Amino acid sequence: MPRERRSEALDDPSGRNQAEDERLLSEIDQEVNRVSGQTATADHTSAWFFACIFAVAVAATLTLAGLLLSLNPIKSAGTKSQPEDHPQPPKSHPGDGYVLDPEWDFASPNRIREYEWTITDGEGSPDGVLKPMMLINHQFPGPLIEINEGDVLSVKVSNKASNATALHWHGIFQNGTNWMDGAAGVTQCPIAPGQSYEYKFNVTGQSGTYFYHGHQGVQALDGLVGPMIVHSNRHDEKQYSSDRVVLLQDWWYDSASSLMWDVLSPGVEDAPVPNTALINGINQAVCSDHPRRKCTDVKAASLPRIKVAHSETHRLRFINVGGYSYFQVAVDEHSDLQIVEVDGNIVEPTSGSPLLIAPGQRYSAVLRADHTKGAFWLRARMVTSCFAEQKLPENGIEEAKAIVHYTNNLRTRHDDHDDMDTEEFGDDDDDEGDPVLPQTTSDLPFLSSCRDLSSTTDFLPSPSQAAPEVADYSWHLRVNLAIGDWRLQRGVLNSSSFRPNLTHPTLHRVLDGLAQNDESFVVDGINKAAFNPESELVISNKQVETVDMVLQNMDENSHPFHLHGTSMWVLGAGHGYFPGYEALGFLPEGKGLLDTANKTIIGNPLKRDTISVEGFGWALLRFVADNPGVWLFHCHVIWHSEAGMGMQFVARVDDLRGLQVPGEARGLCDAPEEELLKGAPPRDEVFYGFRDGRHRRRMRPRDNTQS
Repeated sequence: MPRERRSEALDDPSGRNQAEDERLLSEIDQEVNRVSGQTATADHTSAWFFACIFAVAVAATLTLAGLLLSLNPIKSAGTKSQPEDHPQPPKSHPGDGYVLDPEWDFASPNRIREYEWTITDGEGSPDGVLKPMMLINHQFPGPLIEINEGDVLSVKVSNKASNATALHWHGIFQNGTNWMDGAAGVTQCPIAPGQSYEYKFNVTGQSGTYFYHGHQGVQALDGLVGPMIVHSNRHDEKQYSSDRVVLLQDWWYDSASSLMWDVLSPGVEDAPVPNTALINGINQAVCSDHPRRKCTDVKAASLPRIKVAHSETHRLRFINVGGYSYFQVAVDEHSDLQIVEVDGNIVEPTSGSPLLIAPGQRYSAVLRADHTKGAFWLRARMVTSCFAEQKLPENGIEEAKAIVHYTNNLRTRHDDHDDMDTEEFGDDDDDEGDPVLPQTTSDLPFLSSCRDLSSTTDFLPSPSQAAPEVADYSWHLRVNLAIGDWRLQRGVLNSSSFRPNLTHPTLHRVLDGLAQNDESFVVDGINKAAFNPESELVISNKQVETVDMVLQNMDENSHPFHLHGTSMWVLGAGHGYFPGYEALGFLPEGKGLLDTANKTIIGNPLKRDTISVEGFGWALLRFVADNPGVWLFHCHVIWHSEAGMGMQFVARVDDLRGLQVPGEARGLCDAPEEELLKGAPPRDEVFYGFRDGRHRRRMRPRDNTQS
């Protein structure tokens, strides 16, 4: 559980500026320091008294210990401690883990919610097969963050892993705290091994389901992920009997950082196919299928369990934290899953079973418990038709499952259940032993392609919000995986393949240039003066502007694109070539509507931060660039993003003048370059001279020192 500190109420209007953000955080800290100082003064005398007693006790203990050691010395030379000889497996969540606090105070005055995390290397076997991992507080998946809208989140990170790292808060806008976005090379330098950093920011004007993940290389695929829930002060979240997170994830048995070298090597054109799928970090491998790997059977008691009460409604927050796979999700014999949230945006209840969830996307679905008893499978199946090979390696398992179990003693949020006598109703749970496994069967259809769920389902945001009628700019972006020199396949947007500068992040360079009155950073449109478009496609706007993106996917793969710092309206999507603005009812380049009386297309379109453009398809997206800062836009198939499929937007350049990155954030860049590059993708130059992957094993560094 997080440590919390009460602060003054943070009632702040939406749209506050940067100065108000800094004042807000400053006032909170001053209040906490004032209270802490008063407490320290009151306890000063008693603290000295107890300190003296403690010192005497310690001295006596050490004297006795020295005497005993002289009589029977411990022979420790040449041996390691027990944890090093026999490393403990990471802590996993119990079968019913990630249940949100049923006693949560939604009306609590805003406060600072503090977490302290240590990131380490480790080993784990989520489905029974052992693999190297990165862990937070020796836990996988990572800790649940639960806060209220308007709270300040503080996460103190101590990096004790062998690689540098950074944490991105997926879907959080970071209004006024751009340097906290966690995109390595864009908004910050990575946290070098042995270094610490505090992420601290206010979450205002948004609520819903989010997650955090490593944003240095492919660390998210080795375990650096976890959920984040922001409770609303505008919507009733007590209406559900239970509320929980369901993490969906593809999983590779080999180290992801090792696989990254293979993916980026000469002659390699396909991302690696995952070995299996996980729900909340759990599945069951068949160990006999993996004779060359260390494998321990996972008992059925470890499978995720979702307890539901008859005739009640239960909110399931599905998050695809994976790096490649689209997931089909359904509950056997429960066809009426009502979707009520899409990427943090409330929508009118919409039937959406089975769900189709792309990497980086989130959906909240309401399960109506319309059976009286029994157990049913919740299935999360990877859409294997989108892989280069539909058969998973090593007889992999394409489906992860959780048990939906009807019970009579569920602790719910409804007041009429508070005093329920559970013994009177009884309970058929058997938490001590293996659960009774469902005998239900699946009716999930086979999908031949990966398309965004919004392309087949109409979502209506609630309350309704119209998109702007006129776009100030329209940018046409060709999306592709292209093969270049030395047969290196890289992700490209308009022939630009992104290479983040881990020692001099874009945000730092922009602010430094503006401080020096360097006019090359004051550009509307594609900035070719301050950046090299071949490796950094940067589009800037000086003031608040409405921006369109026409994504034309020239690749057979579907690509889920995520925009940092804001959400996007989805104005259209389809297969084939973009039909043109006129076909959708717009004037050329989105400069208005053909028929101003017909505003259907902009009346209340879906708004989200991660949208998938199907293979050989297109999407028309619109957003308002009103959040000052540097924001990454990239494919959330992590293999593709690390191959360069990304670009950056610099919003409100005029308002960035005078903005300063805090010293703690600047200090991350003081680490030696070789430390900051650990865990990052290899530079293209290391492959020059090799026309295929025959030599990549020889030249690849150890997995824990990628550079």
